[in-house]
Amino acid sequence: MKDPILFKLFKNFVFEIYPLLDPALEKKIIQPKYDKYPSLKYKSNGMPEFSLYNPNSPYKINDLFRGWGGKCDIQLKNFESYLELENYLLNHKEHILSTFPETFEKSEKYSFLLISVIEEILERYYLLNISKTENEILLTEIYTPFENYIYAENLHFDIAIPILFIGFDQDEFQINEDIIVRKIKDEHQIARYDIKSYTPAITDAIISSATHEVVFKNYFLKKGNKFFDNRLADEKAFPLERFEMFFNSIKVTTNINSGFAQILVYPHNWVDFYKSDMATVKGLSLKKYPNYFDDYFWNNDTFPIINKDEGVKIAKVYNNLLKNENNKIQIANRRLRLSYLRDNDEDSILDIIIALETLLSDNDKGELTHKLALRTAKLLSYHNSNYNALQIFNAVKKIYDFRSAVVHGSSKIDSKREIKLHSEAEPIKTISLANDYLREVLGILVENPIYLDSKEIDKLLLE
Repeated sequence: MKDPILFKLFKNFVFEIYPLLDPALEKKIIQPKYDKYPSLKYKSNGMPEFSLYNPNSPYKINDLFRGWGGKCDIQLKNFESYLELENYLLNHKEHILSTFPETFEKSEKYSFLLISVIEEILERYYLLNISKTENEILLTEIYTPFENYIYAENLHFDIAIPILFIGFDQDEFQINEDIIVRKIKDEHQIARYDIKSYTPAITDAIISSATHEVVFKNYFLKKGNKFFDNRLADEKAFPLERFEMFFNSIKVTTNINSGFAQILVYPHNWVDFYKSDMATVKGLSLKKYPNYFDDYFWNNDTFPIINKDEGVKIAKVYNNLLKNENNKIQIANRRLRLSYLRDNDEDSILDIIIALETLLSDNDKGELTHKLALRTAKLLSYHNSNYNALQIFNAVKKIYDFRSAVVHGSSKIDSKREIKLHSEAEPIKTISLANDYLREVLGILVENPIYLDSKEIDKLLLE
């Protein structure tokens, strides 16, 4: 504890006012409660669901200190313990520097920004104090993150990305020493409910639809000013490409489309604001998921479950992507991600072809379609005996026909939306087949980067 005087002042104040709160509440005809406090349940499809109107919402203790046009229930300025604490905070150098920029005119009318923490800590202590007795251990647990914040130079935290519309058969598994996938605790589900940005508009049903999160550990940034620093609510502050790469790893491994609608920040034992009794979670909302999720996708009866073996494969692909700095891989990776975020097949096929050309072409532009068909056929059939090289070769040419029809605005485009691998086969959507080939090629190349030199694939053709 860096400031035992400040803690003692909080202790004197909280322990003096706390016994007065229940009697003040009992006197009120209508006891103040939070009118928007989420309750959590799980639907039959496994996804969380929130309701804002919770009959068990906690008391809004701070309302006892407001007059709202009349006399307040408890006048804090009548208590010496409050006045001493208020005066100390108003003159606390580190607290002031944590709250205001140095250029800000710190006039008396803004002093409420410095003392608002008094009521936050008192209310949180009341709501969490189940024993209803003086509890110095609990008060210390509430006070310490506040003190850590005002004295910190850097703010340390973990970043978590809720994974939309996918279940996992494990509560937790490791990607590497700095990244894990884990089940979201119920207390964090509730706390993340109202973490939303002004734009874009994302429905509550989308935001809530995640049971697990991928967690990136041990990030930090230089501390800003409490009421004036919004970096943790700005997506530009976060490594979005690393996040999206994880969802591509799921796509490459399982062919499951997913995405995210929030970035969450879990502070390492510091807090700038307390919100009632909720877990301390910060963050923002953003739209990084396929558009069709907005079309009542949350009402599906079931969602895919990723098993342990698939989790191991996802971790392997993701780690390979993270360490691979080859520009071809990075371009193809971005194009794969765009291809399943698109609204239509026409845009998606262009992304897929660009990705395949980036991965498999060379500087010789002659007979590009023929060479890519050959290389795709050989690479896939060489690494997976379930693939038929001749069928792939012919299918890639037809995929290119679809791409050409899109680019040139052909009136025959609809006739090219499906492909039959052989005369007896059922038709397959061209975009689905192209998607499968790209996933397979990308997965092979991140594990076997030697084939990023297309001449190495050509050598296989001659074996």
